[in-house]
Amino acid sequence: MGVVKSALPWGEDVNAVWKGVAEAETRGGKPKGKVQGGKPKGKPDGGALPGKVDGRVARSQRTRAAVLDALIALLDEGQFKPPAKVIAERSGVSTRSVFQHFPDLETLLIAAVELGVNRFAPSVQPIPTDLPRKARIDALVEQRFALFERAGNVYWAGQIAAPISATLKATFAHVEYALRVQIGVTFKPELATLRKPKRLALIARIAAATGFHHWYALRRVEGVDPAAARAAMAEMLAVLLPE
Repeated sequence: MGVVKSALPWGEDVNAVWKGVAEAETRGGKPKGKVQGGKPKGKPDGGALPGKVDGRVARSQRTRAAVLDALIALLDEGQFKPPAKVIAERSGVSTRSVFQHFPDLETLLIAAVELGVNRFAPSVQPIPTDLPRKARIDALVEQRFALFERAGNVYWAGQIAAPISATLKATFAHVEYALRVQIGVTFKPELATLRKPKRLALIARIAAATGFHHWYALRRVEGVDPAAARAAMAEMLAVLLPE
């Protein structure tokens, strides 16, 4: 996945950064085997005809996708540690099939979180810098809420598992990096007036104010309704950003 940079690359388009993140993380939700020349890599088992092999591969891919979709749906519902039997029932396959595709539930969770994060990536889009300051603040807050309201439970499950998964640590490092880049691009007119140390410090504060943990505190811990939570986040940005 590459090394996550610590400083903001000025002039870099956030869409390009996010595209790179999405492409890398998509691999977590797809089978590793590559198809070359229209045929599956490797020899068919038992001398089976290519058509039969292709059919088995397609069924295997569908089963794997169904298991991942089932776990993502369960995470969305707040079931952060569903047993294999529940995942199997939701996906319409046997428990044995679940473990044929994933050696253990931890591996399955990592793959599901990566896929879920990638699915919600389109919520982050470039915001025109020629919009008025307030319009840009409102647009950024709206995008953050669109992302976290949709992906909140998947994101939270990933945050819980990240300390024991280098893959998830890297995934969320890329996500946070892309969100910081978006902040830098969106508010470049205001940030450009600051020297680099203050600029980067302000980007860090804005990232915290608009990040997942602040959203979680407002919505899940304090129980603030969406409209009031958006307003609170927007007010904080207005205070942080120079006029």
